[in-house]
Amino acid sequence: MSDLHTEFLALLAELGGILGNLTGIARKKVEATRQGDLEVLNQCMKEEQVFTLSLKTLERKRAGMLSQLQLEQVPLNQLWEHYPQGMKGQARETIEDLHTQYQAYESAATAARTIMERALRDIERMMPENQAPPPGEAPKKRRTEFRA
Repeated sequence: MSDLHTEFLALLAELGGILGNLTGIARKKVEATRQGDLEVLNQCMKEEQVFTLSLKTLERKRAGMLSQLQLEQVPLNQLWEHYPQGMKGQARETIEDLHTQYQAYESAATAARTIMERALRDIERMMPENQAPPPGEAPKKRRTEFRA
């Protein structure tokens, strides 16, 4: 059983590494958005897609391993308590590192989303169809075309 426990900790460490990469990408997205560098932003989004697919694969593997360990209902922050005595410290440290990586990613991703949404709103306001008509001129009628 100890091999499976060790393998699971390695998987959690790998998840933490991917979250670290995603955090770096989110920070690059913030900088690229501030600088208006669409090429870098596009590259960041492509890299993000690759890591997201990796996360999905690891999530399936994680769920399977939890099932094998019979720990499906145990919250992540309590998982270390169900580890063999000699591995509890290592398990707790790995889980805490993963939690720290997740918090860093969540913060960076929120910042990236906020600045990108602000930039999109600014672009939208600059579009001619979204500007107020000059004084004395009637607003143009907009048409929406719906196609099935």
